[in-house]
Amino acid sequence: MQLLYRSFSGFLLSWIAIFSGAGLLWAAESASPPPIALYEHSQHVAIDGRLEYLIERHRLSPFQVSGWALQDQWMESSAKGLNFGGMHPPVWFRFNVINRSDRERTWWLEIGSPLLDRVEMSVYNHVSGTWYFHRPTGQRFPIETRPVQHRHFVHPLTLAPDAISTIYVRVDTKTQLMISMDLWQQSAFLLNEQFQLLLLGLFYGVLGGMFCYNLSLYFFTRDRSYLFYSFYVFFIILYTLAETGLGNQYLWHQVTWLQGKAYPLFASASFLAATMFIREFLALKKNTPWINRSFSFFLAYWTYATISYLVYPHDILFQTTLPVAAIGNLLALATGIYLWIRGNASAKYFTIAWSFLLMGTLVHVLMLNRTIARTPFTQYIQMIGFVIEVVLLSLALAERINRARKEQESAQVQVLQLTEKISMAREEKLMVQEQLLEVQRQTNEALEVRVLERTNELERALNNLETANKELSKMSFADPMTKLYNRRYFDQILASEIKRASRTQHPLSVLIADIDHFKQVNDRHGHLIGDECLRIVAKTLSQQLGRSSDLIARFGGEEFGIILPATAAQNAMVVADRARDAVEQINFIHRGKRIPLRVSLGVAGWIPSAHETPEQLLAVADKALQDAKQSGRNRVAGINAE
Repeated sequence: MQLLYRSFSGFLLSWIAIFSGAGLLWAAESASPPPIALYEHSQHVAIDGRLEYLIERHRLSPFQVSGWALQDQWMESSAKGLNFGGMHPPVWFRFNVINRSDRERTWWLEIGSPLLDRVEMSVYNHVSGTWYFHRPTGQRFPIETRPVQHRHFVHPLTLAPDAISTIYVRVDTKTQLMISMDLWQQSAFLLNEQFQLLLLGLFYGVLGGMFCYNLSLYFFTRDRSYLFYSFYVFFIILYTLAETGLGNQYLWHQVTWLQGKAYPLFASASFLAATMFIREFLALKKNTPWINRSFSFFLAYWTYATISYLVYPHDILFQTTLPVAAIGNLLALATGIYLWIRGNASAKYFTIAWSFLLMGTLVHVLMLNRTIARTPFTQYIQMIGFVIEVVLLSLALAERINRARKEQESAQVQVLQLTEKISMAREEKLMVQEQLLEVQRQTNEALEVRVLERTNELERALNNLETANKELSKMSFADPMTKLYNRRYFDQILASEIKRASRTQHPLSVLIADIDHFKQVNDRHGHLIGDECLRIVAKTLSQQLGRSSDLIARFGGEEFGIILPATAAQNAMVVADRARDAVEQINFIHRGKRIPLRVSLGVAGWIPSAHETPEQLLAVADKALQDAKQSGRNRVAGINAE
């Protein structure tokens, strides 16, 4: 009887939970905004002003954000769109759609913001009560994982006739979050894409031509203004490639370390090149030393920002980049106006060119904030500003050449007139010749001093570059935690040793060591203690190598690789067992208790042939390592191909 009562009670509670969940789901649906109707002829629908958003304070699932408990936290977007700035928590977006055609149709949802780090999309069908979850995408994910391999995030949506669906999109990114969404028929999307690629092709064609033209002028004139200007145009091209997503789609989608860094890195590099060009082109050091000191600050900041974005970007850098860029642009414009008023001809062209760029950027930002409508013109106005600026600055540089030529011609005319006067009077001629010789001597001395200064500057720059290259080379081959070599350097040395062993017919042995139950150390004592254990084990293993030709590297995680040149497998087994015993003897005390450390090692060694690869030798050593683990861990297992 008691068993029957419990069964009935469980059955009743289950149905109560089902009806309660259905009621909450109905309430959530009733609170959703009216759906966007899609008809047979609907080619393109902009969703910017019909989005709802929810700022995520802690990690939420689609089931949680669609539930009744969070309905009062959803907010409607204004017709001007959404701009969340930078360094914000993840944001959820949603909107409702209904297919008003008489058959199942597919539309493409385009999220036109290629700089988002992570985008997750899910679809809830209100008629069938089913969910469909799209694979996460983002600029940090390989582009091959996207449903449509496009520079923007494009997701196909298949909608049943007369069925309401709610689209949920979660965006997590550190960059400026200015989101725009559009629904397309596939044919309309491809036609629009062709139009946009045509505009972008024209843009990059003009900038590429200006880059080649001014770089060639630098080689002819050796004027550093052309060199800095060429750098500026080059980094503008890379910056816009990152901003539009074309770079990630076509150029550096296989460059893992550049994923998520390209946009801020190339933006900082373009500001750095622009600062160097402005100082040189307007001759600030000579004309306005006090303004030149202000530009020195921006030069130092953008140098630091470029290096930081390349190596280790941090939150303070993300927060200061935009304000510093705005202040720097305004200072550049004010400097151009000031020098123009003082009669500097180059400043006139610079001010006009820079004004076009700032106006284009301002209109583009207003479009992103939806203060003005999003049209092809406002969408690409910043690029138009770049083109006008680049062309005008190129004309300014060309005008400077013409001005120098006219000054030279004027000087030649004056010399001819002076020569005629000298021929009229012998005494005046001798005096003028002495004056000319004195001028020539001073000019030669000034030229020699200038050449010497530039030579010294170049030597210092080359020395600094050589030092920086050496430091970067060390950093690229070192594991930052254990100070051992990294896997990349290990693979290079192993390939070299295989070739040497094959040539000399000496044996070559490889050891792979893995710390036993290292995950338990992290779980029990924390990752800081786990990192310290890694360093101690790495140091202990290194101490067991007795020759300078032996090499140890960290594979990653808790694995280490050891190369023993000219060492047979049986001798390598002795080294491996000595290393295992040394690790077992480590007396690591934490909070009064000893943390036991053990390693398992796999050994492979033989005389390799000329066609053997490092992967073959490592695969055998890894197989031996697995044998050691399966035999109870804290063991050495070896495989000898001989």
